[in-house]
Amino acid sequence: MSYLVNGKTFSEEPRPGQCLRTFLRDMGWFGVKKGCDAGDCGACTVWLDGEPVHSCLIPAFRAEGRTVTTIEGLAPDGELHPMQRAFMQAAGFQCGFCTAGMIMTAASLKKDDLKDLPRVLKGNLCRCTGYHSIEDALHGIKSIEEDQPGKSCGAGLLAPAAEAIVTGKVRYTLDTAIEGMLHLKLLRSPHAHARIVAIRKDDALAVPGVRGVYTWEDVPRLLYTSATHDDYHVDPNDTYLLDNVVRFVGQRVAAVVAESEGAAEEACRKLEIDYEVMPAVFDPEEAMRKGAPVLHNKGAESRIRRPGQNILLEIHGGVGDVEAGFKAADVIHEGTYTTHRVQHAHLETHCSITWLDKDRLNVRTSSQTPYITKQKLCYLFNLMPDSVRVFCERVGGGFGGKQEVLTEDICAFATLQTGRPVKLEFTREEQFIASTTRHPMRVTMKVGARADGTLTALQMRVVSNTGAYGNHGGRGLSMREQEGRWLHGLY
Repeated sequence: MSYLVNGKTFSEEPRPGQCLRTFLRDMGWFGVKKGCDAGDCGACTVWLDGEPVHSCLIPAFRAEGRTVTTIEGLAPDGELHPMQRAFMQAAGFQCGFCTAGMIMTAASLKKDDLKDLPRVLKGNLCRCTGYHSIEDALHGIKSIEEDQPGKSCGAGLLAPAAEAIVTGKVRYTLDTAIEGMLHLKLLRSPHAHARIVAIRKDDALAVPGVRGVYTWEDVPRLLYTSATHDDYHVDPNDTYLLDNVVRFVGQRVAAVVAESEGAAEEACRKLEIDYEVMPAVFDPEEAMRKGAPVLHNKGAESRIRRPGQNILLEIHGGVGDVEAGFKAADVIHEGTYTTHRVQHAHLETHCSITWLDKDRLNVRTSSQTPYITKQKLCYLFNLMPDSVRVFCERVGGGFGGKQEVLTEDICAFATLQTGRPVKLEFTREEQFIASTTRHPMRVTMKVGARADGTLTALQMRVVSNTGAYGNHGGRGLSMREQEGRWLHGLY
């Protein structure tokens, strides 16, 4: 089969069922990104015969004999396309992960399209910019100032990586090809609370291309927290690399490494798990009541403040005399308010690549905390600091959600077991069910005020639902103490 990509002809044969996005990336066109693989985000946008399409939805074989243009081909002679230059001059990006797809759509628009940008750009999402700078780019509005000697401080200067971002040359975590790389997939729990009674691997190991299947019986039995804070005392050690008890739908149960993602996924489907389903609790108030199902009871090593009671920690405090404040009030308001669980929704999902260079473990990852991640890997696998290297290429968004060890640990374990490079990339579904979120909170408050609007007293009880594990639970409650305020961090 023959493909014309960015003016060059390739004789390639796509895999059965392969989409155009992965096919192009296999050929080295890394400007084509994955944000969703469902046609929602537009990070994979390319031109097919001059028309923008979501390449994750196009079967690769349908591009045979047609003209494909990726962000790398938008400026074939080295001279930037006007839209690439416009995005640079308007600072129309931050992390830049969506920018290639956004520019491919924007560069295809006609003048009349600019009158209805919400409609014509509805197929491209940007998590970082708020879209104002993207709108500026499309309307030719410039915000970048000239860098003048002695006048740089406070000026809106061009980002150092700007040209690499708008041309698709900048490299994110998975924008590389490593020979002999294995692919890791995770089997996740279908139950909110269950004990693993037995795991049968034989059928999974028999899948062609499978090189390893790992369960809780194969990994180090060390407690740690997946959260990464400089002060490790703020988070409980309540997590195992793989556990024989699952505490939420989506918790990882087993890991499979194989020569292809398809083989790893098939092996996950072939694993046979016997679960003893246990009572679960879903409401934080119910979780605190006597007789509620207990999620964790792992002893002093876990550093859980109230083990066996589903309470990670309590913070009590106050300033002044709250009762006197209420007596001085002309009006008192009382109410209970709730906030939702929020996913950070960075377009680049959690991902890592690990490999050995002689005796050194290399971890290329999308993380906001590479140095703390290194410390955690040294602890988990009993490695000396000079034998572990954790580094980041450009990170495709994080917003606090990538202060978490969710891929690096299991990837590193698989590499240490097989001696081979290993790659793990979360799907968008995994990102929602198995990664960090902002804690939902229930706030009961009593507020006193005078008729002129002056506040005289404020009393709060805040219950934070940390979910099944306590990662980030303590930091999420570190607010200024007020009289009579209760804050609970709940499992």
